[in-house]
Amino acid sequence: MATDQEIRDAGFKYIPQQQYLQNPFELPTTPEEEPVINQGIVNTNAFTGGRGNDFSVYNPDPNSIINRNYQPNYDYRKSVDYNPELSDLQNQKIMQGTANFKGYDYYNKPELTGPQKFLQFASSFMPGSGAAGLISPYLPVNSRRIFENELGGKGIMVNNIGQIVQGQGDYNTAENVMAGYNADLITQKTIDKRQGKIEDTLRDKYEMTDADINAVKAGTYDGPVKSDLIGRYSAVGEYGDINNLTRDESDDIYDFEKDRKKKKRDNDIIGRYFKKRKEQKEIDLQKEIAAANLKAAQDAQAARGPSYRNIASGDMGSDGQTPGGTGGNVTTTGGDTYGGATLGGYNEAAEKTDYYARGGRVGYFFGGRVNFKHGGLASIL
Repeated sequence: MATDQEIRDAGFKYIPQQQYLQNPFELPTTPEEEPVINQGIVNTNAFTGGRGNDFSVYNPDPNSIINRNYQPNYDYRKSVDYNPELSDLQNQKIMQGTANFKGYDYYNKPELTGPQKFLQFASSFMPGSGAAGLISPYLPVNSRRIFENELGGKGIMVNNIGQIVQGQGDYNTAENVMAGYNADLITQKTIDKRQGKIEDTLRDKYEMTDADINAVKAGTYDGPVKSDLIGRYSAVGEYGDINNLTRDESDDIYDFEKDRKKKKRDNDIIGRYFKKRKEQKEIDLQKEIAAANLKAAQDAQAARGPSYRNIASGDMGSDGQTPGGTGGNVTTTGGDTYGGATLGGYNEAAEKTDYYARGGRVGYFFGGRVNFKHGGLASIL
């Protein structure tokens, strides 16, 4: 009987301690190999009271296999091979004469039988069936489900907790050799690690040389050693190739389904409503930004205060409003008069001094306006 620590070391993290089990848990093993490293919750009869079903990853409960009935994604297949500008019938006629044509059934769902049609018709009257169609485009695409389904199309069975289980045929096949592993967690590193362990066993137990190991890798070994591990090494490598290919296909299907859901969202009434709201929010945001920029510019201008310019000569500045020059009086928009027949015209430094003389405006001299001295106009003194 395996100890609790041995069970944990083998990767089974969710098994209760042996003392609490009616039947002791036994590590699953394969001939001449170390215990299978589990990458998920193990499917065991530890909780069933040992009632004789003896189900395991090597003898799975048929009801636990979730991808036994492979469901091809026909729309995805058409998107890969069909010309979208032609009808299905036109595409099939064109492709019939090509080597790439995979047959009518590859691209089209089989016709429903009588009972299947009845069930489909009856399900349309079930409460919530209409709502399910409305919310479907807003549900996330399940990448794991797609991957496990595609594995089923290649004969690799997966149970309801994500483990690969042994199906029909010999264990040392690509379809069965990874039984006990969590399908969604297998990577090329997993494959390399397991093949490395097989190599170590062949060297240590059977004293095979590097040349023998290379022959095993190439599938050409015909020496005296007779071991299941030789065929197992090749089977693990074949599964690795299938896993990588299936992963790529599943990723493409995932992208296809994600894009299709987005198009449905954009075209249905709910999607149009949210799209309009989003556009209005963007318009409102741009208005707020423009208003904030305008206020910032106004605040900056106010902080700088009035501006002055030096004009050396000329009755008027280039803007037609700034007084200056040696001839004639010029009245500004504020009503002040500058210039005259004497020198100078408008001088910025002098004007600044006068404009704020003793804390007051230029037009107020000791409490009175400059043009009103002792109560009379400057021009008629």
